[in-house]
Amino acid sequence: MTDKAPRTGRWIAATIALLVFASYTIETTLGEGTVLENAAGLLRFFTIWGNVAAAFAMGAIALGRTVPRGVMAAIATALTVIGLVYWGLLAGDHQPEGIGRITNQVFHTVTPIAFIGWWLAFTPRAHRILPLVPAIMVPPLSYGAFAFVLGELTGFYAYFFLDLPQLGWAQFLVNNAGLAVLFASLGAGLLGLKRLINRAL
Repeated sequence: MTDKAPRTGRWIAATIALLVFASYTIETTLGEGTVLENAAGLLRFFTIWGNVAAAFAMGAIALGRTVPRGVMAAIATALTVIGLVYWGLLAGDHQPEGIGRITNQVFHTVTPIAFIGWWLAFTPRAHRILPLVPAIMVPPLSYGAFAFVLGELTGFYAYFFLDLPQLGWAQFLVNNAGLAVLFASLGAGLLGLKRLINRAL
């Protein structure tokens, strides 16, 4: 488990949680469906999974709770992937308008930077990295299973690399395994970086 954060860390965590929940709430009013339909629709995307997980973790910490180190590392890794994929592959073709531009920045830029910064600054370094790697692999594997079920039920696939009808089972499974390995490698690298930073401080 992580140690309880100092008061400053708890206030910052509360701010991050409130910002994400406010952005999510605003987004539910921007779609063409009802608020509940839009809320459910947003949860089809891994970006929202990562942001909501970050908000719940930060909210728990703000209330004085502890969050397992593996969970914090998994969320930090997921948000790193979200930011890198969005700005590396998707940002050029995604141009939201109005207040959606602001919430979009929260989900893809502000939350990843704020959460990872908080994680680096306020959580103790892991003495051993390998025991945390399985937890880091849970989000991509869980989302892959979710994407399969959602696609079977609705025909909607949020990401081309998880589009089962287009890929076929073999490539679908390879892509999911590849994502899990990517998360594990990136997460281990982030944990190693955190150890170096914590030693230097």
